[in-house]
Amino acid sequence: MAHLKDKHYWTQLRATLAAGSWNAPFPARAPNGSPLSWSELLRKFNKHCVGFSDVAELASQTQALSLLLGANARDQSLDGNETWQENLLSPSKECVLSEERLEEGTTGYTVLQSLPSSKAEPVKLSLAYYAYALDRPSECLSLLEEVKELTDVQARIAAYGTMRSDSTTTQLPARSADVSSSSSWTESLTSTTTTAPETGQQESRVWGATECVRSICLRGMCYERLSPPKQKEALSAYLEAIPLMDTIVTDLQGSLANTSSYNVAEVRSPAASFARYRELWRWAERLLRRAIVLASRVCDVSIHDERNAIIWTLLDIYRKSSVHWPATFRPEQRSTVATIHVRAFVLRAQILSREAMKTKAPRWISVARSVLQELCALLSVCTRFPRAGERNVQVEDFVDLCVAVWEADGAVGEHAGWVIDFLWWATRLTFNSFRIYRHMTRLFLVSGDPALAKRTLRLYIQVVSKAQEAAASESPTASGASGGLEAGVEMDSDRQWVQTLVQGSRMLCQLAVQEEDYGKAVGLAKEAGTVIQKAKTRLDADDIMLVSSIQLTEGVWHSVVAYTEQDPRTRSTQLSESLTSLQAAVDTFPSASAYHHLALALSRPGPSRDIQGAIGQARAAVEAESGETRHWHLLGLLLAAAGDWKAAKGVLEIGIAMAEADLVEEEPDTHSPPDTSRAANGMNIRDFAVTPQTEATGDDVQGVNGHAEGSNNQGICTIPPDAQDIPPSSSLLKPVPDQPPPSRQENFEYALQMRMTQLALTEFIEGTEGVGEKWLEVFHWFREKRPSTMDDRRQSIDSRRISQDTRPSEVASIRTTQQPMTSMQTQGFNSSIDGHSVDVMLTAIPIKVTPATPGVSTPEFGLDSPTTIRQHDGINGEKRSSSFDEKDRDISRGKKVREVLKNRVHKGQVRITTISKKIGHGVGRHGSLSLKRTTSAPDFHSVLSQTPYQASSIHLRQYHSIHASQQDLALLEVPPPPPASTPDPTARRPANHRIRKDRRLLSDLWLMSAAIFRRLGKVEQAKAAIQEAEVKDEDNPAVWVQLGLYYVALSDNQRAVEAFQKALFIRPNDVAATVYLSRIYLSASEASTNTKDAKVQPENVDLAAGLLSDLTRGAGWDVPEAWYFLARAYKLQGRRDRERECLCFALTLSETRGVRDVATAVGWCL
Repeated sequence: MAHLKDKHYWTQLRATLAAGSWNAPFPARAPNGSPLSWSELLRKFNKHCVGFSDVAELASQTQALSLLLGANARDQSLDGNETWQENLLSPSKECVLSEERLEEGTTGYTVLQSLPSSKAEPVKLSLAYYAYALDRPSECLSLLEEVKELTDVQARIAAYGTMRSDSTTTQLPARSADVSSSSSWTESLTSTTTTAPETGQQESRVWGATECVRSICLRGMCYERLSPPKQKEALSAYLEAIPLMDTIVTDLQGSLANTSSYNVAEVRSPAASFARYRELWRWAERLLRRAIVLASRVCDVSIHDERNAIIWTLLDIYRKSSVHWPATFRPEQRSTVATIHVRAFVLRAQILSREAMKTKAPRWISVARSVLQELCALLSVCTRFPRAGERNVQVEDFVDLCVAVWEADGAVGEHAGWVIDFLWWATRLTFNSFRIYRHMTRLFLVSGDPALAKRTLRLYIQVVSKAQEAAASESPTASGASGGLEAGVEMDSDRQWVQTLVQGSRMLCQLAVQEEDYGKAVGLAKEAGTVIQKAKTRLDADDIMLVSSIQLTEGVWHSVVAYTEQDPRTRSTQLSESLTSLQAAVDTFPSASAYHHLALALSRPGPSRDIQGAIGQARAAVEAESGETRHWHLLGLLLAAAGDWKAAKGVLEIGIAMAEADLVEEEPDTHSPPDTSRAANGMNIRDFAVTPQTEATGDDVQGVNGHAEGSNNQGICTIPPDAQDIPPSSSLLKPVPDQPPPSRQENFEYALQMRMTQLALTEFIEGTEGVGEKWLEVFHWFREKRPSTMDDRRQSIDSRRISQDTRPSEVASIRTTQQPMTSMQTQGFNSSIDGHSVDVMLTAIPIKVTPATPGVSTPEFGLDSPTTIRQHDGINGEKRSSSFDEKDRDISRGKKVREVLKNRVHKGQVRITTISKKIGHGVGRHGSLSLKRTTSAPDFHSVLSQTPYQASSIHLRQYHSIHASQQDLALLEVPPPPPASTPDPTARRPANHRIRKDRRLLSDLWLMSAAIFRRLGKVEQAKAAIQEAEVKDEDNPAVWVQLGLYYVALSDNQRAVEAFQKALFIRPNDVAATVYLSRIYLSASEASTNTKDAKVQPENVDLAAGLLSDLTRGAGWDVPEAWYFLARAYKLQGRRDRERECLCFALTLSETRGVRDVATAVGWCL
C-alpha cells in the first residue's frame, strides 16, 4: 500500500508541475479522490516519498517563482498574456521579475543554492530559471552549460533519482539515459496503458520534456538579452528543440484517447492537452515564437533551400501546436506570429511566378486562409470596439493583410468572397474605417455586386471628407491607447483618396452605360462627375500618373454623359471635351487604357472621326498591354471598319487564342501569346504582333523566375533585420490597377464576343452561306469553355418546372419541310441594324414550325392560310393563350401601343427613357435578299443537350401580349407542358447581376444564330432559335425584335408590328424596334392587292417621322438606318430639304460602319 501511495504522489506532483497549476487552490487529489492544496500535496509527498524532500522544495520554489512572475498580470491564468506594445519582436521584459519582486526572487535563489543536492541537474536548471528572472543572462548561460544534453528527456527524468538524501526508498523507475529524447517521448506516448504506474511514467516524461523546452528557450533568450545581442547563437539554440517539438506535436494528439489522469477529466480533444500540459505549451509557444521572429529576419522566403526553409518548418510546427491552444492563450503574441506567417506567404507569392508557387507551395492559399481565420479569432479576444477618438489599428491592419493575400493569389473576383466575409467581421470591431470601406468598394465591384460597391464608395467619401474637415478645424491628439487602439483623426492619404475616387468614378460610368432606366443612368453619370471633382481637390500636380488617371477618367465621363443624357444640344460639346481629355491623358502618362479609350473616341461619328488614328491608338494599347483581349477586339473591329478584312481576321484570331488561353485554369504557360504565323500573312500588324511574345516568353515568365532565384544578395526577408516592429500590412498591397483584372466569367464573355465578331466578319466577307456550319463550332465551344458557375438553365414566366430528363434527340433536331427554292426581289433600302437584317418576303412559303415544347405537332401555315394552334388542356385543366401564334387580326387593334407612341411624339416627349446598347449581333449587310430553303441545319440541341428541359414561353407570354385584355382566354389553348417533376430548389434562387448578364449573353448568342438562319432561309430554325433565346432571358427586347424580323420575312407585317411593339413595351425607345416599326409604318398598305394602287397611310407616316425624329436626337443618333428612314418619312411629307440632310448624314455614318456595334462588342469604357 505504501508503494502505491509513493507512486501516486510522484504522479500527482509531476502532473501538477506539467499542468502549471501554480495558483490553483486544489491542484491535486489524494488516492481516495479528495482535493489537495499545494501545501498538503508537498506534505504528503514528503511523507510517502521518503528521501526526496529536495524534490518537494524544488517544486515549491518553482511555484513561487511562477507566482512572482505573474504577480502583476491582469488575468489569473499566469500564461504570460501580457505584452509590451513598444516592441513585440524582442524578449523585452518577458520572464524577468519587476523591481519590486527582485528581493523575493533573490531569496528563492538562495534557498535553492543551499539545498544538499544543489549540484544535481534539476536544481541547476531551476537556478538557471531564477538567474534569468533576476535579469542575469550571463549567469543563466553558465548554469545551463553545466548541464549536458539539454534535449534528452530521459536524462531529465533520471536526474531526479540523484536527489535522494538516503537509500531507504526504492529508486524511481526510469529508462536508460542513452535513449534519444525523441524516441523516448514517442514510446512513452504510443505505448501507454490506463494503469496508474505507467500513467506516472507518462507524466514524468511530460515534465522532463517541459524542463528541456524551458532550458533551451532560456538559453536562446539569454543570447538575445546579452549586450550586444547574439541573434545567430540564439537562433541556433532555439533550433535544437525542433526535433523534440516536432515529435511532441505529432504524437500528443494520438495519446489523448488512450490516457487517463486523476487530475483532468478524460476528454478526447486537442483542448484536453492544454489543461494537462499547460506549462509545456507555455514554454513551447515562447520558444517557437522567438525562433520564428529571428528566422524571419534572416531567411529569404523566395529561396527554397535547407537554410531558408527553417522559417517554414518553424511556422508549420507553430500552427500545428496552436490547435491545442484556446483563443485566450497569449492572443497578442500569437497574432504577431500569425501576421509573420501570412506576410511570408504574400512576399513569396509576389516574388515567385504562379507556376513556381504551384510547384513549391501548391496549397499555400488554403493554409494562409486558415491562419487568417485563426488570427480573426485571436483579434476577437485581444481587441475591442474603439471608443470615441480611437482606432482599432490591429483589425485595420488585419484587413490590409487579407486583401494582400487575395492580391497575391491573383486578385480574382470569383475568389473575393472570403475576403469580403472578413471585412464584414471587421466592421464589428471598427467604427467607420476608411480602410474597410475602400477595400469593400473594390472587392464588391470585382465580385459582381455593384449596388454594395456604390454604397461603400459613398460611405468612404463621407467618412474621409468629414475627417478632413475635422483635421482642418482642430489638431488631433496624439495620446495612445491600449489594446491596439490609437487616437487621432481617421483620414486616408491623398494618393489613396485620388486612386479610390478615380476607380469609383469609372465604376459609376460603367453602371451608367449599363443602366436601362434613363433617370438612373443620368443620376449615376452626374454622381461620377461629382466624384471626379472631389478627387481633384487633393490631387498632387507633380504626380503625372495620378494626373493622367484623372484626365482619363474625365474623358470617359464626358463620353458617358453624352450617351446617357442623349441631349443633341450638348452631345457635340461632351464628345469634344472627351477627346481632348483623353488626348491629354495619353500625352501626360501613356497607358493601355488611355490608348484604348482614345481609339474609341476617334472611332465615334462626328467631325473628329479618324479611323486610321483610332487604329493607331488601338495598336498602341495592344503593345502596352498585350494580355487584355478587349484591346485586340477593338483593333479587329476598327480594321474591319477601315476595310482591311484580312488584317482584321488575323487580329481576331490572335485575340481569341489569347482569350481562350486565360480560360484554361491549369495551363502552365497562360501568359504566352498564340502562334501568329497564320495571322501574320498579309497583315499590317507586324509592329505589335511580336511584342507580346517577347514580353511574355522572354521577360515576363522567365524574368520573374530568374529574379526570384537570383535574389539571394538582396534577401527577401519577412521582417527587415533592423525593424523594431512588423511593417504595416498596407506595405504588402499592390498599386490599384487601372481596371480590375477580369474574372474567368468575364474572360469567357470577352472570348465569346470576339467569336461572334469573327463570325459576323466571315459572313460579311464570304456571305451568309460561309457561316452556316460554323455556328455549331461556337456552340460546341460554349459548352466546353463556359465557367462552372454560369447558370444557363431555361427559365420562363409560364414554365417553372425543370425536367431531369434530357431532350430526346429525335425531338431535339429541327425538322424542315422541303420546298422549291424561290427567288425573291425586294425594293427599298437593304439594311441591317446590329444583326437584325431587313429581308422582306413578298411571297410566303408554307412552313412547319416546331415549337420548343417537344412531341407536339403544329400545322403548316402561310399568309393565305390562317394560322391556328391546336387547343389542348393544360395540367389540371389550365388554359394557356398564345401571344404571337394567335389568329390574324388587324394592326389597328394594338390601340394601347399606338396611343403610347402617339403621346410620346405629339405631347412633347423629347427624352429617351431607356438606353439600348445591345440591340443584336452580327450585321451582315450583304446578307441574301432571297429566302432560300434548305433541308440541313446544325443540331444545336445535341450540343447543349445536358441542359435541363423547360418549355419555351414565347407563345405563352400574356403580360407582354398587346391584346391580352381583349382575348377570350377560354378559346385559346396551347400544347401541354412537359410532365411534372421534382422541383429543383436551385431554380428558384434569386438571380443576381452576374446570372442575369450570363443569361443575356446566351440569349444574344441564340438571337445571332436566328438572324443567320433567317438570312439563310432556314425559317423554322430561326424561330426555334428565337424561342431558345426567350427562355434564356425573358426580358431581352431583342427577342421580340428578331421575332418581328421573322414575321417580316414571311410578309406578315401585322404580327411583325405586334412583335416590335412588345419590344418597346419591355424597353421604350429600343433603337432596333423603333427603326423596324417605323419602316413598316412607311411601307405600302397591305389592304390593296394591287401594289400600284397601294398608298401609305398619312397617320402612319407622321407617327414614324415622330418616332425617328425623337430617336435620332437620342439613342439612335449614330444609327444610319434611323436617318435613312427618317429621310423617307420627310420625303413622304414633302420636306425635301430635311430629306436631303438626313440622307447625307446616313451616308456619312454608313461609309465607315463596322461589322458590329463597338458598344455591344467591347463597350464604351473598360
